[in-house]
Amino acid sequence: MTRYTRGAWAVTASLPARPQVVRHARRIARTALEAWGAGESSYAAETVVSELVTNALLYGRGPVDLAIALTDEILRISVTDCGPALPLARSAGPDAQSGRGLQIVESLALSWEVLARPDGKTVSCVLPAVRSRPVAAPGGTAAAVVSHAVPEERG
Repeated sequence: MTRYTRGAWAVTASLPARPQVVRHARRIARTALEAWGAGESSYAAETVVSELVTNALLYGRGPVDLAIALTDEILRISVTDCGPALPLARSAGPDAQSGRGLQIVESLALSWEVLARPDGKTVSCVLPAVRSRPVAAPGGTAAAVVSHAVPEERG
């Protein structure tokens, strides 16, 4: 087995509190993971990002911050919002249209946690890193940081 030693990679995005940002958040995750040679992690990461960002929009307040970090061992996904309500995994009935988000996160993640702050919370989870190829960072460095901003809609 080849061991890739590229260091750590990270991407961050601040997203306005609008339902359309969920697809932007998924695209950010997919694009970053493919660029980092970890496209095999994309399905699980996009699913977790979708669930956490959706929960932040439904139960939080204000803009949503997304952070994705990849090391040789793990993929960490964190979503921050300004709402005081802490997430709680609940049991959804067989005909319920919602209520399974954190159950999905639990099934895909190695672990998840909530960091409560006076001005909101951050929900983070850890997934195993799955890589297919090494990627050199720009300039030959071992790490890179990419930031994305979702353009504001004009209305």
